[in-house]
Amino acid sequence: MFSSLKRGNNTTMNAGHRHVRFFADTVGQKHRGRGMRIFLVLFLFVGMPACPLFSQSMIQQMFSEGLQKEAEGDCLSAIFIFQDVLDLNPYFTDAKIALARCLFTIGNLIESETLLREVIHQERITVQARNLLGRVLIALGRYDEAEDLFREAVKLEPANIETRYGLADLYRAKGDHKKAVSIYNEILKVFPQEVWTYIYLGTSYTEMGELEKAGGFFRKAVSLDSTNAWTHINLGRHYYQIGVKHSSINRDDAEKFFDAAVYEAETALKIHKRNPEPHRILLDVYFFNTKWQKVIDEAEQIASLNGESSLLLYAMGFSAEMLEDLEQAEDYYARALSKRIDDEVTRFRLENIALELHARSLSEPKRLELAEFHHGKARFFLERNVMDKAFIHYKRAILLDPLDPEKRLEFADLLRIRGFWELYLHELRNILRDTLDVSSIDINDRIEIVENRISKNLASLWQVDQYGEEESDPGFIPETKTAVAVFDGFRSNYISEDFLHQRISKTISELLAYILGYHQKIEVFTFRNEVHTRQDALRRARATSAQYYLTGTVEEKADTLKIQADLYSSFNGKIVQSFETYFTGNDKLFRSAVALASRINDHIPLRGLIARMEGNRVIINIGHAHGVAEDMRFHIIREGGLRKNPETGEFVTDPEVVLGTLTVTKVDEMISEGVYEYTGLYNRVNVYDNVVLIEEEEKTEEKTLSE
Repeated sequence: MFSSLKRGNNTTMNAGHRHVRFFADTVGQKHRGRGMRIFLVLFLFVGMPACPLFSQSMIQQMFSEGLQKEAEGDCLSAIFIFQDVLDLNPYFTDAKIALARCLFTIGNLIESETLLREVIHQERITVQARNLLGRVLIALGRYDEAEDLFREAVKLEPANIETRYGLADLYRAKGDHKKAVSIYNEILKVFPQEVWTYIYLGTSYTEMGELEKAGGFFRKAVSLDSTNAWTHINLGRHYYQIGVKHSSINRDDAEKFFDAAVYEAETALKIHKRNPEPHRILLDVYFFNTKWQKVIDEAEQIASLNGESSLLLYAMGFSAEMLEDLEQAEDYYARALSKRIDDEVTRFRLENIALELHARSLSEPKRLELAEFHHGKARFFLERNVMDKAFIHYKRAILLDPLDPEKRLEFADLLRIRGFWELYLHELRNILRDTLDVSSIDINDRIEIVENRISKNLASLWQVDQYGEEESDPGFIPETKTAVAVFDGFRSNYISEDFLHQRISKTISELLAYILGYHQKIEVFTFRNEVHTRQDALRRARATSAQYYLTGTVEEKADTLKIQADLYSSFNGKIVQSFETYFTGNDKLFRSAVALASRINDHIPLRGLIARMEGNRVIINIGHAHGVAEDMRFHIIREGGLRKNPETGEFVTDPEVVLGTLTVTKVDEMISEGVYEYTGLYNRVNVYDNVVLIEEEEKTEEKTLSE
């Protein structure tokens, strides 16, 4: 058995992280495609010297050097050394296992599996290879195969502690933490001073959500081996998690735990100066407490030890953005995106920075480059007839690059395809006004055709301007929108070991607000600062006169994104409806925001007002863009007579204020025509009275009463 300190040195991440712990007797990789050196003669039998230049003792010395490099965390150098050893002696099973271990460390799981199966075939009773291969299969998600291997290893060596650890890790990976805890307790009966068992028990209870119980095991590990950096790292991570948990309850208590986390991280650094994990704890603490310059300092330390990663650069970019150093933020975000082109969070943040930083330079290369990404996405969705998503990407592309006539014309054609002819005409006129290098003859021909077409539409017949913004215009029609406040209040699971983008709540709220804003019946209010409590959210929503407000939760992992958006009534702070999305694969954030915005829009009541009257015919200020269709029926409610349910805060139909019903007969882009029937003895319907859609349940009740 290796000592606790040795195990710590060979651990790529602490036990609180999702990476599997492995020791010097548990991992390796297949060497392929290396040319034969001219001086090399392969072994014919294990133990025979390859050639006079390389004795067995020299090969063993090379192998020891590889192990030393691995122990120092330099797995790349170790890989080359182990490959050289295997070139000299391809039957050296310990070198194969060591190579597999290093390749497993850097994530080369497939070749590691291949090499370990060779070892098992070569030496059928090897437990080392089975233990390591089991961990490889856990990482590949092949749990049943992993369990079979560990069971075989138990039969070969019932007392092998690493096999027991492997089984426990398997159960943790499957989410069966109780079984894992049971195995760790069995190990403690035999090895009561085994430090890593206490660390794994602490980790298991953390994963079960029992943080207080977990802390006792982490502290026990430190008391058993206070000279091991990893015991302090795990305890420091635990204190950070407890601090996050207490931050919404008692800020003073939270600060004490954060201070303890900093102390443990700094202690670990005194023991092992070049370990990046203590710096990660410090970065997390400072990030949570908005100490942005310290976040950048810790991130630079991690980068000097492990190199720059996309997420590390994102953290630096976000911190610089919060410090209002936009040029530095743009540089960090751009570097992060170059390392991971599919990082939606970083891309959205970079786009916002570019729009603000280069507001007067519309042809700035960075803006054009970012615009092309959305242009390509827009074309992709347009070809597949996914119009809503194509619309959003075209709008984003044009926002970044408003001078490109190609993007503008394609977007105009999308409006035409969707039947928005008058909006299409507006866009054509704007193209002539705003862009260069465009065929004015072609555009003018299109304009003439569209003008002729819309000369007979509903708006022309009623002499109103569907898209007019000037109240002094005789054709002006006021808009009716429902105000929704979107808060930076999507609580993240900061203690999750799979958590990726810290403060993703800000990006989710901004993107969701951006997409919600394209729904015609919604007016969006946004806020710069994060909200921390329900009281704060309600107070801000009421201050803006918003009818509803949004907060929620988010769980982000490497391959999945789960968002729950909670819609509250600003009338009383009670939840109206929750909407949940769960996406995997590419474009998780975008798909989540589009889906949530659509479902929120569907839940917002469809309401408007009477804009014009002529006998029993009326024009209302909502149309196809709002979701109106022919034969829809609306209650007509006296101006100022809309009431809310005191329990839910939603609009309700009160018979005392219902003046009649309206049935839609024709629908245009932003307006609709209908005929109405008044209730009672007298016609009390007037311009600017409200109309509210009659929901299906109301229609059913009406039908039942009539029968």
